[in-house]
Amino acid sequence: MGSATLSFIGIILGVALFIFLSFKGNNLAISAGAGAVIILLLSGNNIVTGLTDYWVVGLSGAVKSYFMIFTLGGIFGKIMDVTGGAKSIAYALLKVIDKANDKMKPSFCVYFLVMMYFICTYVGIHGFIVVFTVLPIGRELFHDKNIPWRYYCYGSGGCIAAYYLLGSVSSVPNLAASLSGTHVGAAPVYAVILTLMYFVLDFFFIHLDVSSHMKKGEGFLPGGQEIWALQMESYKGNEGSVPKLWQAAIPMVVMIVIAASGISTIIALAVGCVLGIIFMWSRLKGKIKSTIGGGATSVFVALINVCGAAALGTVIKNVPGYGFIGDKLDAANPLFAGVFLAMFGTLLLGSSSSSMPAFGEQIIGYFTNAGLSNAMQFKLLTVAGNWVYPPHNTGVVNASGTGKIAYKDAVIIYIKSTFYPNFFILILTVILAAMGVF
Repeated sequence: MGSATLSFIGIILGVALFIFLSFKGNNLAISAGAGAVIILLLSGNNIVTGLTDYWVVGLSGAVKSYFMIFTLGGIFGKIMDVTGGAKSIAYALLKVIDKANDKMKPSFCVYFLVMMYFICTYVGIHGFIVVFTVLPIGRELFHDKNIPWRYYCYGSGGCIAAYYLLGSVSSVPNLAASLSGTHVGAAPVYAVILTLMYFVLDFFFIHLDVSSHMKKGEGFLPGGQEIWALQMESYKGNEGSVPKLWQAAIPMVVMIVIAASGISTIIALAVGCVLGIIFMWSRLKGKIKSTIGGGATSVFVALINVCGAAALGTVIKNVPGYGFIGDKLDAANPLFAGVFLAMFGTLLLGSSSSSMPAFGEQIIGYFTNAGLSNAMQFKLLTVAGNWVYPPHNTGVVNASGTGKIAYKDAVIIYIKSTFYPNFFILILTVILAAMGVF
């Protein structure tokens, strides 16, 4: 058996091991490292040298791309958590939901989570932080309205919408923009269209799912029994303990405007952190050091997990077996080759956060050869890279463990909440790219 063939088999086995270990809830970086060992072993590489030259280099490259955005986003998220700014936004959304008619209210309650994840992701707050604000509110809301608890996982779809809208300070669109040679304010009209499409399609599929299962008599129990047994602070009656909505909103709005104008996202996040401290100073007195330090360190596990998975992609690209894939892609239409690699990379490594550092430059190379504008490259990379959250996505593991939701139920909801709306959005974007619309 030739070395390239054996190496290709090694890629399959290494990725399979990575996915299996991720399924079992193991640390994503460690799982990726174990997969890298299998790939290097069957590719005939010295394992120690291969890990040092490829896996560690890939990890450090991804850290370089994400470190500042993750860290500043973590600090801003902690400011919003400690001051109650995130809860202030949640209470404002809940007041809107209360006005919905009884037939639609369960779907709007589920969509409340989508909007919270959208807002927080849009301003750079990582999902690992968002969950601790949203989860207690969602638990009581779903219990009161007798909504099946597994639908909490639908909130994940809000992260995708936050990647599409212009001005996002989230790490994913910023890396996509950087790779494409543009900024997150590019193609503003299409960005708004994509976001509105996602919201409409996502709500449509959520309403179909929720109304269908509730007609069958499903409710919060028994699926929510374990989360309901936990001691959590009630959100009811606490509206007066949070800052005014404008105090929480102004730092976010300023941050978004800065990013959308093409100024560095790092500057936008830094300004947002400073304004958050200024506008909610009375709630942070005596807590500044712990808030900044806690916010910075809170994202380190997520950062290493994402970058460790990205490093697995770097290993794959540097072994002979990748030639099987690379040769096929090089011979194909460059537009479809780039779209396939963006989709394949996400399916392989679990998320666009991991696949973009590993395969982003090659994807952009195909898009450039296809004659796409920088703005279209940015949008197409973002859409194709986020077409689905696969079963080994870190969010699935996090939602399942933190929310006390059966893993199989979390996986199904995560896939539905991303694939269903994104199927139509991806087709539209590819058609527009092929037509050279912008």
